Amino acid sequence: MTPRFKLANALAMVVLFAATVVDGFAPIVHNSRTETSLHAARSKPSPLLEEALSVYPFQFRPDDEKSGTKVSCSAAFNELARLYGDEEALAMVKIEPSSLRFPSDNFEPCLEAWTEQFGLESAQAMVRRNPGLLGIPPWQAEKPSESCMALSYVVAVTRPLPKILAVGGILAILTAGLR
Repeated sequence: MTPRFKLANALAMVVLFAATVVDGFAPIVHNSRTETSLHAARSKPSPLLEEALSVYPFQFRPDDEKSGTKVSCSAAFNELARLYGDEEALAMVKIEPSSLRFPSDNFEPCLEAWTEQFGLESAQAMVRRNPGLLGIPPWQAEKPSESCMALSYVVAVTRPLPKILAVGGILAILTAGLR
């Protein structure tokens, strides 16, 4: 390997590392139109419910099934909107549409468990970064979750990277033979 190639490789690694650190500790901006509450009941459906259901890419199941029905997906979105705010709930559904199929009865107990460990804002931010955490059962959320917090940053940073990593991988393969 030439010194120039080693320098370029080291510089690329530093840039990738710096990008993850900078994005990981960026301030969290809340632009929700509704307040969130762990214990308040929501009297009416979220104003963004129809938009969230239109984002759902799967066919709704028949009403006699347990999950994936229009009613259960609506209930899940309304629960997300109650706990995280309308805009944040919609953003999470756009990132992870299958989150509407997760048991909505688990959302509040999990958020309560994470709130005890990290505080409300940090727990909500963790789930916003990685909506896949909505599928965790409450008994598992009660365990120490430092790894969930750390990996939520990794998931948030690497979500837009598959295309960039694919191009970088192809370039690495092509330049590997150019010695």
